[in-house]
Amino acid sequence: MQREYFVLMRARSQQHPLLVWGQDYLPFLKAGPVEVREPVTLKLGEPVPPKPVMVDHHSLPAPVVSSRLKEALAPRDLHGVQWVPADVHVGEGDVRRYWLMHMWRQIRCMDRERSDFRAAPSGLFLLSLDRLVLDEAVLREIPLEQRLAFLLEEDTVHLFHRSVVDRVLSLTPPPEGLRFIPVEEWNDSAGFR
Repeated sequence: MQREYFVLMRARSQQHPLLVWGQDYLPFLKAGPVEVREPVTLKLGEPVPPKPVMVDHHSLPAPVVSSRLKEALAPRDLHGVQWVPADVHVGEGDVRRYWLMHMWRQIRCMDRERSDFRAAPSGLFLLSLDRLVLDEAVLREIPLEQRLAFLLEEDTVHLFHRSVVDRVLSLTPPPEGLRFIPVEEWNDSAGFR
């Protein structure tokens, strides 16, 4: 079952900008859907590339995806994922519509015996995660349709089932700005590899 999951990461590129909030984001920190009346405001984060290239996936660290990725994934009816319209301010007069994947479904499924991690003294959060092993017994108790995409409760790790990954990677042309790393190959320094 562990081999069925992948961690979504941004592609390594100095041209793909990081995104930051241009408004209050506290409602998006809770584990549940949020009430949204208008698109959220996002902007390019520092350091801004001289010629930013906007791609299909950017990281907030929550996934922010293009309309074509949203259209490919929304029909899957991903439990615990709320699609929030996001206006990304790229430059003067250049605002582009993206979609924030507010992944409010959190699953506490890290196998603490087999994973390699260092927790804060309080035990409330992880300081490092060098090897992630999922607790398959926990996952087996949850119907597949409720765990196609979720946030690992123990850390900010966005996990996707192979069927979702295959759907994204089957798009033509291939999506840009993302990479899926198998859970068994991922650790918290994977963004630098």
